[in-house]
Amino acid sequence: MKNFNEYIVHHYENHLKNLREKNLYRSLKINDIKNSYSIQSNKKKLISFASNDYLDLSSNELVKKSAIEAIKKYGVGARSSRYIVGNNHLYHQLEKQLSKFKNCDDCLIFSSGYMVAIGVIPALVGKGDLIIADKLIHSCLLDGVKLSQAKLIRFKHNDIEDCQKILKENRQKFKNCLIISETIFSMDGDVGKIVELKNLANEFTSLLLSDDAHGLGIKLFSEEISAPNHLQMGTFSKALGALGGYVCGNKILIDYLRNFAKSQIYTTALPPAILASVITSLKIISQGKLGKKALDNASYFCKLMNINQSQSAIVIIKVDSNEKLLEIVKYVEEKGIIISAIRKPTVSSPRIRITFNSSHQKKDIEKLVVLLKKIL
Repeated sequence: MKNFNEYIVHHYENHLKNLREKNLYRSLKINDIKNSYSIQSNKKKLISFASNDYLDLSSNELVKKSAIEAIKKYGVGARSSRYIVGNNHLYHQLEKQLSKFKNCDDCLIFSSGYMVAIGVIPALVGKGDLIIADKLIHSCLLDGVKLSQAKLIRFKHNDIEDCQKILKENRQKFKNCLIISETIFSMDGDVGKIVELKNLANEFTSLLLSDDAHGLGIKLFSEEISAPNHLQMGTFSKALGALGGYVCGNKILIDYLRNFAKSQIYTTALPPAILASVITSLKIISQGKLGKKALDNASYFCKLMNINQSQSAIVIIKVDSNEKLLEIVKYVEEKGIIISAIRKPTVSSPRIRITFNSSHQKKDIEKLVVLLKKIL
């Protein structure tokens, strides 16, 4: 036992020491979140520009009421997988509602966006198949790619010509091909070229999977799924303010995933309260007003900072080093505002990630601008 303890100290603690030396060490802080823009941390109230709750729906009174009523009616947990007794009628109501919202045939709900990625991709492709993916796709998508054991080739970020070149050189060598991108890239805030990728997928007899995790309810263009070979996945944990994931698209493909996506089959169903809250959130975002407010707040910030207008509710400011990044974030927090410090391995270079929601006040945005201009 002594030798094993020494091994633990030598092997694992050295990895942690290495992270600390590079300013890459992660630690968890207790934050009691009141809403999407207000946090209680160590008895101090802070304004948050770090939440993905873009429309402040997690604290919406109608959404909360829906969850409470579902708990009273059905209890807290789902009690089993959907394939045994966990398939509450709310699942079908939400899948039907989301299919209509996305203008597609069918929809399948998972317990998280991550579970969608690691279930859908390995179900669609495997050994002997090809995956062509944007260089900046999310880590969960890459995990799904690894599980599939398909051949992966990355194309330059948002570079349609590079993607086309890869398809021309490689498509005929593989049985099936899956192209992967995102509608809005979470760590850069820019918009993916989904329409152009749809055209390439049609030309080269391929499937397209786009991740709309940060687009749902923010950019209305991302709600349309018109091509039969286009699947779109996403999450309920961002703009919808809850938990869970989904994939939408062609009826046959969704029915196939219902039978072959292991992360959906072999897991406990979502609690009825979560499903009920998402149903209400989706009704609210269908009106389209809250998404515009979030985008307007991001635009107002960019204008005051004199930087390029953001394409989404996410604004990125790159900095020279991890040390400078942590210095900026600490300074801003001391003045009452939380922003995100994003470092390796999440991204290739350190950056401030600022997210805007529909409830941010102009005075808070102006305060953030003053602080950033001072320390930058």
